[in-house]
Amino acid sequence: MLTSKSREIAAWTGVAGTLSLLLGCTGLLNGGSDGKGNMDPTYTANGGGKGGGLGGSGQSGNGQSGDGPYVPQVGVDPGTKPMHRLNDAEYNNSLHDSLGVSQAPADWSKGQGELYGFDNIAELLGMDTKTYTNFFNAAGKVAEEVMTTPALKSAFITCNAADAACAQGVVTAAALKLFRRPAVAEELTIYGKVFSDASALRETPENALKHVLRSMLSSAEFLYRIELDPTPSSATPHKLGAYELASRLSYFLWSSGPDKSLLDAAGSNKLLEDGELGAQTERLLADDKGQRFVMNFGGQWLSIRQLAAHAVDTGVFPTWTPAITAAETEEAYRFFNEFARGGQPWSTFLKADFNFVNADLAKVYGMPAPTGTGMQLVQVKDDHRFGYLGLGQFLTVSSYHHRTAPTLRARRILDQLMCAPPPQPPANLMIPPLDGDSGTAEAAAQNIRQRLEMHRKNPVCAGCHATFDAIGMALENFDAIGQYRPTYPNGAAIDASGQIQDGKTFVGLEGLTDMLTSDPRFTSCVAEKLFIYSLGRGVEPSDRPYLDNVAHAWASNTAVLPALVKNLIQADTFRFRRGEAQ
Repeated sequence: MLTSKSREIAAWTGVAGTLSLLLGCTGLLNGGSDGKGNMDPTYTANGGGKGGGLGGSGQSGNGQSGDGPYVPQVGVDPGTKPMHRLNDAEYNNSLHDSLGVSQAPADWSKGQGELYGFDNIAELLGMDTKTYTNFFNAAGKVAEEVMTTPALKSAFITCNAADAACAQGVVTAAALKLFRRPAVAEELTIYGKVFSDASALRETPENALKHVLRSMLSSAEFLYRIELDPTPSSATPHKLGAYELASRLSYFLWSSGPDKSLLDAAGSNKLLEDGELGAQTERLLADDKGQRFVMNFGGQWLSIRQLAAHAVDTGVFPTWTPAITAAETEEAYRFFNEFARGGQPWSTFLKADFNFVNADLAKVYGMPAPTGTGMQLVQVKDDHRFGYLGLGQFLTVSSYHHRTAPTLRARRILDQLMCAPPPQPPANLMIPPLDGDSGTAEAAAQNIRQRLEMHRKNPVCAGCHATFDAIGMALENFDAIGQYRPTYPNGAAIDASGQIQDGKTFVGLEGLTDMLTSDPRFTSCVAEKLFIYSLGRGVEPSDRPYLDNVAHAWASNTAVLPALVKNLIQADTFRFRRGEAQ
């Protein structure tokens, strides 16, 4: 975990040593941690710094002072989180949106995996020499693309670079986009020195600005979403500055930095007003970039991303092709989009009877081929499938390569949709394979219910599997690539009935979805998943009052996801933070 932004940056100067010596600027990668380019030992793991560290005396580090003390509700804590490095998608999108570059250089963080189901969790996104080397090298390539592409260059340098006032204006404009806030005077001095030192080495004005751009892209101010606490060790909550709030909002919904409209709203402090914050939330979701929210939040939460790497045995399912993989993936994104950005009420997520299919996917589903090309919205009432659990993407990614996996399907439902992850098996428990499951077409044709009974005979396994098997077996009419089937391939009848431990019984997809949608956890779970993704941290016990209030207020009205997103953004946990004692 980071303990000091400046100490971390200073440790990286060996990576950028050649450029630092060339430009003669020891603060090149420092970015002015104390407003003077010096190391600031008060920078803490939660991203805090002493008052005026970046913003000058009396200002928070985003160049925006707070607008009065915050008196928290008794026992309610908005929480905190560490400095938040951009993940791969955020880094690439930030480059594209701020500079217009076509390259997407970041693909080196994937080995860090996910936490709480997402890859944007602050504590997961560390920095080491290798990672920073990648960022530093990428910064050089991006700066080169900007300066060698006429359209990008003219957008970056809008005047005569040989003029000192022009050069400063270029740096000032770039900092607003890249740092997601205005540069303070000390930072302009630092980057001005980068420019003047390069010029002294007979670099052209434009090349000098290229070095400035590279150094800005290599700085902590670009690579991290920095939020400052006036007193880093204090647990007293305080409001985020307007620019900090703008970054939280844009990275939540766009996986990128704020655009001009959002920066303008921050600059005028209007973003701190409930009405403007709500209006900006609606605008960001409706914008084309709002599709990134669908792709990144929905893609991870619902495992849509995983389908591309999911193995299917084409010996068992000869009709499976890369085209069907792509179609099932696109359908899942389009289906979720109807709820995430459209007007479909969340209560119908498991019940809505529509699909997005092309000719390939329609054949898998046993539907008539749609008219027109590409994915088409269709409503077929006699195909036995509806809702998210009837999508080929869910049914395939929750199966094995050769057959269905009722236990895996149940685990995904409980974890992803109900926030009730089942316990892990006891340590050192030897779980026997299902009798006769050799991973072949013959095994795939057998009666899964009969073979699952083996696990329920073991008293250690019986408690969990009684629920797992019942939930998963309700979907057994759909095979491992999402095709409907009334019987197993060997002709055995499929029994899709189930009973869980509390005595509830259900049959098939319809009975299962009736049970799930009537459970209050189905409504509260989506709020919890959005909360984690929006803040880039896990849920703490002190967050529960906020979550409960937000989820209750949302469920009491027309429960559409855009309304839930707005409620979460306007809650104190999104607009406030605090420091943390070391």
